[in-house]
Amino acid sequence: MGVLLQYLVLSIIVVVSSIRISSCVDELDKQTKMGGALIGGILLAGVTSLPELITSISSTTMLNNPDLAFGNILGSNAFNIFILAVGNLFFIKAMLFNHTGKSNTKTNIISTVIYLIILFSFYSLTMGRIGHVGISSIFIGILYYINLRLISDEEDANSSCDQSCCSLPLLIFQFIFWAIVLVFSSLFISITTDKIAQSTGIGSSFIGAMFLGVATSLPEMTSLISLIRLKNYDLAVGNIVGSNLFNFAIIALTDLFYLSGSIFEIADTSNTLLVIVGLSESIILTYMLVRKEVKNLILYALPSLMIVGIYFYYIVASLNNG
Repeated sequence: MGVLLQYLVLSIIVVVSSIRISSCVDELDKQTKMGGALIGGILLAGVTSLPELITSISSTTMLNNPDLAFGNILGSNAFNIFILAVGNLFFIKAMLFNHTGKSNTKTNIISTVIYLIILFSFYSLTMGRIGHVGISSIFIGILYYINLRLISDEEDANSSCDQSCCSLPLLIFQFIFWAIVLVFSSLFISITTDKIAQSTGIGSSFIGAMFLGVATSLPEMTSLISLIRLKNYDLAVGNIVGSNLFNFAIIALTDLFYLSGSIFEIADTSNTLLVIVGLSESIILTYMLVRKEVKNLILYALPSLMIVGIYFYYIVASLNNG
């Protein structure tokens, strides 16, 4: 019970610190008026994905548990799309997907391709490595760089400056302070989650997906609700799809830090179900982003309901197998 209480307290600290950091990024959005895909997909996504970054690297390098890192990233991505679908249903009258830009679609398509790469790498005997880094990680890094170029080129023309209500030095100080809090709380969450996995006897991939994945996705959930309330729909979606792609980049970075070999070579295929769930969610999300404006609420809600159903199926299936 003490470990679960520690997990809860650390999760609260992660949420509070992430909200404070997100407010700094929101201030930057007000100053520059850049597009939602650029601010949400790169800056805010990078900030709210700091927990995933710290917990994945620490789970692999400190705890020597790459499965926990895979479960963290894949579980976080699946949960991110799940909360986006739930948010879309909860605020269905806003029809937020009718107000999103093309950059978010491109980002999510790249994430879908990465899901296929990961799924193939789990069972392929031909995927090699360069040094200790897997070829899959190199492909992920290249795709992430391509996405950065696509978004930057598309959004550069939309940049303009407004007067800030907060001085730049104070903004930087607040960002650094809360980033440090986020880093340390995320580090201790990975250690606490490993203790939960050992004490319960449940597999590390499922523990990573549920406890780590959910805890480190709390910043995205909080940001999503706040941005929808502010009617900044493009930024709300951009944060989710951008965070998912950033999380994949974390897998590649984790592979770089794991000097004993490629994490793809020792990955437990128990993560396969989670990859398939995430891939299915991502395909449906792509459809939601590319389809033309839908006026009928039932037709509009159907894809989100499918995503919710897929995620709950994963939970039930994992518990039955565990």
